[in-house]
Amino acid sequence: MTQRTLYPIRLWVVWALVIPLALTALGGVLVAVTDVGDLPLDNAHLWWLGAAVPGAGLFVLYGVVRRRRAITRFTSAELAPLLAARLSPGRQAFRAGLLVLALVSIVAAILGPRWGIYLEKQKVRGVDVVVAVDVSRSMLARDLEPNRLARAKEVIRQELTEREVFQRAHRLGLIAFAGTTSLRLPLTTDHLAFRSKLEALDIGSAPRGGTAIGRTIRRATELFARSPEDATKVLLLFTDGEDHEGDPIAEAVTAYEEHGVRVFPIGVGDPSRTVGAQVPASADGKPLLYEGEIVFSKLDISGLQKIADAGHGRYAPLMNLHSLVDAISDLRSAELSTEQRQRHRPQYQWFVALALFLLGLETLIAPRSRAPVALPKRTWTTETTE
Repeated sequence: MTQRTLYPIRLWVVWALVIPLALTALGGVLVAVTDVGDLPLDNAHLWWLGAAVPGAGLFVLYGVVRRRRAITRFTSAELAPLLAARLSPGRQAFRAGLLVLALVSIVAAILGPRWGIYLEKQKVRGVDVVVAVDVSRSMLARDLEPNRLARAKEVIRQELTEREVFQRAHRLGLIAFAGTTSLRLPLTTDHLAFRSKLEALDIGSAPRGGTAIGRTIRRATELFARSPEDATKVLLLFTDGEDHEGDPIAEAVTAYEEHGVRVFPIGVGDPSRTVGAQVPASADGKPLLYEGEIVFSKLDISGLQKIADAGHGRYAPLMNLHSLVDAISDLRSAELSTEQRQRHRPQYQWFVALALFLLGLETLIAPRSRAPVALPKRTWTTETTE
């Protein structure tokens, strides 16, 4: 009995390393080229646990190498065949392979795969937030890169649809406004729909030019009509503050006192420019002219602060929107609605069951063969004396 016959390294490599890695790679290919890759995982961020599979295989092979070295100590003695006569190399390698495959199943269970759809009723608790975005021509001014409107959309997307603090059950609505208002999305918990409508905003999203902040506050207040009485209602007003008609301060007072809507103006523009920025007339950057003079647009911080005070909100420049998002998330949440949502069923239990089956099978397989083995007979010699 030698190290090669008792621990054939190729057999161990196949069962402990090649087969588990091949099955893992096959699973990765299925995820990459089929619809399986679109199924959600509860813990996709733990993908790196897959490195435990080759690690376990290499650990097993390390143990085999050490045992191969140890067995060489007995190759010249009669004790080695007696100790390892019934050991089955194939059974030992197969048991090691079952352990590594069980580890593969455990890793898959930890990742938390889901498939199969069911409907779940869920109570929505949070804050109702209407986002009103100024789409007047002054929002094309380039004191913010690439322009005010594009920068506002980027910051809104980052702060309201990507930050974890705001990815709870808050309902979002969207209004585009200039000289009049245009409802783009009623209050909804579908943040993907909100993001899609936000990306589609441009200067033509409102049918008439100009800037009517007062009318926008009144229109936003109407969106909250279906909100529960105890709901916290917030209007985020993204604009450069240039108002051409109406009384936005009076509208903000009415919105808060009669409907409980708090107005938070967000200034879009560079406050450091004393004369403002040129308003382009077209995409090629040519300035807009009025009676032969170049039109400039300046961020009206003072006017927006007055609107915030009247609406019991708070003014913030666009770059500080994250502070307002944190403040809104800390406001009192209320039960907004009950919705039926499609959910994918968790299926981790199948992989746990498979791992338990493999571990149980491994314990049932004996490392020794039951076939009778002819053991060497002990011969006794006696000395004869003459």
